[in-house]
Amino acid sequence: MVCGESNAAAISAKYVDNDPLQRPAARATPANESHICDLMPPKGWKKDAQGNYPTTSYIKEQEKLTVDDLLFPRSIITSLAKDAVHQAVQTAEQDPRVMLSKDASLALQRSSTVFVNHLLMHARQIAQSNDRKSCSGEDVLKALDQIGLAGFESVVRERVVEYEKEVQRRRAEKTPAADEGQAEEGDAADEEEGSHKRAKLDEH
Repeated sequence: MVCGESNAAAISAKYVDNDPLQRPAARATPANESHICDLMPPKGWKKDAQGNYPTTSYIKEQEKLTVDDLLFPRSIITSLAKDAVHQAVQTAEQDPRVMLSKDASLALQRSSTVFVNHLLMHARQIAQSNDRKSCSGEDVLKALDQIGLAGFESVVRERVVEYEKEVQRRRAEKTPAADEGQAEEGDAADEEEGSHKRAKLDEH
């Protein structure tokens, strides 16, 4: 009786092995588990605007970024520095020409990037404390006070006012040009319509 039961068990096991429908689902191997882990984003990553997590390739690209990839353009930083020095020595009896060495340009480039990101971090914290996702100009000014640079607040306000005036001036210059273009298009359309009417009258 025992031998019969053992033979039946062996036959049943052989039947199950040969029939794929009867086989139990294979457990994920460590290799599969590691593959699944690679598809999942690291803890702390947030979804994008479409509700998707960043892909593994995107994460790897971000990991490859260096400090040089995050720096502001050196040409712009150098130009701003020269303009600032030029404005400072305009009234003085000094040569307004400014020469910056390669090391000086690199130092300005790196320090300006670090400073702006540090300031923006505090501005974001102020915006988040007020239940806002975006930073405003006032948040940046308050951030200056937080990092101990309240003395620059008045200077930054003046620069912001000058910038807004310049933007308004450029918009005002573009508006008349756009109006003139629309007026010319309207005159051309009127002339074309008049020519069609005259042609119809001649036919009659």
